[in-house]
Amino acid sequence: MKLTKVVAIAAISTSLFMFQSCNQPVEGDAKSDNVETQKSIEEIPVAQADVATQSTATSSGISIAYVNTDSLMTKYKFYQDASMKIQAFETKIQKKYEYKARKLKEDYDNYIEQAKAGMLTLKQQQDTEARLQKEQQGLMEMEQNLGQQSSMQRQAISSEVTDTIISFLNNYRLEKNYTLILNYGSMSGLLSADPKLDITGDVVTRLNAKYDFESRH
Repeated sequence: MKLTKVVAIAAISTSLFMFQSCNQPVEGDAKSDNVETQKSIEEIPVAQADVATQSTATSSGISIAYVNTDSLMTKYKFYQDASMKIQAFETKIQKKYEYKARKLKEDYDNYIEQAKAGMLTLKQQQDTEARLQKEQQGLMEMEQNLGQQSSMQRQAISSEVTDTIISFLNNYRLEKNYTLILNYGSMSGLLSADPKLDITGDVVTRLNAKYDFESRH
């Protein structure tokens, strides 16, 4: 049985963290705002208690930052711990399957030896073959069930990590008065961005601090 190992969580790698600010409406025609955004972007510092970060603000009040999710996933403790849990779970069910498969092979080899030696009656051969076929079918069903369990486990943890990050970023956006927090990673649609808008370091630090605190309580 081939069980897929943990990969980077696609729900995080491909998602776009985009939250519209309710208390910062964009005025004027949408097309002229887009032109204004392209031509008149200026950087303004955003004060923080812990880390100094910057955002892009337009004359219409749009403030933008981004998170590099590739970097986030390699440094976020919750994701790393979750990955280890999935690996441990898959290793456990892999061993369980391999034990059953070895036992079936041993029974089959033993049956062949006895049959060749003429130690079994025709009825015993028929009964043994029927039993081995039934065990083989059960092993195939076990492989399918274990694969489904592994997939469900990965999906559950992926959803938990995704929900945790999105919830944190929504609160972070409100705290820092950002209009948008974008995803900048290998699987995102954002091709280039000013490093001054990167808030990944602060986000990782605070996510890990939150995770450490919750793990102790």
